[in-house]
Amino acid sequence: MLDLAFVTLAVSPVGGLVVAVPLAVFQLGYPAWVLLLLGPLLSYVQVIVVDVAWSRLERWPWFQGVLRRRRNARIERLMASGGAFWATFTLAPVVGPWMVMAFMRYANVSQRRVALPILLSMLCVTTALVAACHLAPQWFAERW
Repeated sequence: MLDLAFVTLAVSPVGGLVVAVPLAVFQLGYPAWVLLLLGPLLSYVQVIVVDVAWSRLERWPWFQGVLRRRRNARIERLMASGGAFWATFTLAPVVGPWMVMAFMRYANVSQRRVALPILLSMLCVTTALVAACHLAPQWFAERW
């Protein structure tokens, strides 16, 4: 059974996978395949929450007015272009999936356009963290 601490940390925008994966490897003893399967999916919950919240906020006229005054056509064209895959893939681990989704919704880009790059980037992050957690103790033991 999944530990509530792992799920809570993996879903959290603060710390997220960087804290959840070492906890799961060192403290909870989860196998790597479980983390590679669940890590990206749990971190994607942030994207869903932002998308749902944004949709609800867009129903309010004052929020629509704020967006209309602040929107930039250049950003919308840039994010709607085909090159947005790599920008999204690169930014998701750096600023967080929730921030990328908020920026994309601001630029009128739907969730289905950014789902794959965000999930793949979170899979890469999870893979790197799992590898580091398994290899770092051996490396340090050999060195010291």
